[in-house]
Amino acid sequence: MNVLKMKTRSTAKRAFTLIEIMVATVIMVVLVGLVIQITSEVLKVWARSSGKLSANAEARIAMDLITQDLETAVFRNNGQQWLRVEGVPAEVKVAADAPYASKTVALKLFSPALDRDQNSAGDICAVAYRLEYQESYDQAGVTDPVKVYALYRAIERPDVTFNNLMGSRSQESSPQLILDDTSDTFWATTSIVDPSNYLVSNIVDFKVLIYEDDPNVAVPVPMNADASFVLNADYVYGGTGATLTGAGGTSQLQLLYADVVLTVVSDEGLELLSLPSLAGTGYTDEEQIVREHGEVFTRRVNFMAHPL
Repeated sequence: MNVLKMKTRSTAKRAFTLIEIMVATVIMVVLVGLVIQITSEVLKVWARSSGKLSANAEARIAMDLITQDLETAVFRNNGQQWLRVEGVPAEVKVAADAPYASKTVALKLFSPALDRDQNSAGDICAVAYRLEYQESYDQAGVTDPVKVYALYRAIERPDVTFNNLMGSRSQESSPQLILDDTSDTFWATTSIVDPSNYLVSNIVDFKVLIYEDDPNVAVPVPMNADASFVLNADYVYGGTGATLTGAGGTSQLQLLYADVVLTVVSDEGLELLSLPSLAGTGYTDEEQIVREHGEVFTRRVNFMAHPL
C-alpha cells in the first residue's frame, strides 16, 4: 500500500501543470511568429534583389547592343541622313500619361549588326531603337490598362536595307526616309514598336548624347543637350532638314563619341510607377521611386568609323 502511494506521488511530480503547458505554448507561438516574420522579410529581400538583378541584366544587354551598333555605325558625306537621335525637350510632354520629357525616344542608324540575317546578301543593316510608353502585354477590354516603358530594337535585312532604305547606288536619294516617322516604312513608330521587336522593359529613361569635334570648343559638349546635359533637341548627321554645324552650313563636324544613358528600375519600382496614385505608398513623386528602386547605366561610345 505504501509502495503504491509512493509511485503515485512520483508520477504526479513528473507531470506538467496547466500553467507550464500554457507558458510553453506561448513561447512556441512567439518563436514560430518570429521565424515566419524573418522568413517573410528574407523572401521580400530576395524577391526585390532578384527583380533588380534581372532588370539590371536586361539593361546591360540593351547597352551592349546600342554600343555595338554605334561603334560600327556607317556614315557618308553626301548630304543624306545617316544618324538620327530623336528627343523631346524637358519642357514638353507628348501626352498627359506619357512623360517623355528630356528623353531620347528614337535612335536610327545604319550598322553591320552582328545579329543580322546571315542568309541575306550584304552586311549593312538599318537599325532603329525606340522607347515607348504603352501596355506591356495585351490588355484588351481592360478599362485602365497598365502602361510601362519598354525599349524596342528593329533591324532590317541587309538586302532590303540597300535596295529600299539606303537609296540608289549613287546614294542620291537615300536615307532621307529616316525622316519619315509616320508612313508605313521601316522607320515608322508603329513598325519599330511591333511586339516582335521588344528588347527590354523596366527602362524609364533613355538618352543618347552626341559629341562632335569642334575646334572652337575646348571641352566637347553634347550637340543635342543644353548646358546641364538635359536633352533638348533632335540630332541628325546629314540629311534634309538637319541643322548642319560645319562651315557655311554645308557640312558637319567629325563625330567624336556618344554618351548612352539608361535608367532602369526594379519590378517593385515598376509596380509603384504603374499605380494610378501614390497615396499611401510613402512616396511623393515618381522621381523618388526611381531614385530608390532604380539604377543608372552610363557608357561612352566612340565612333570608330569616319564619314566617307
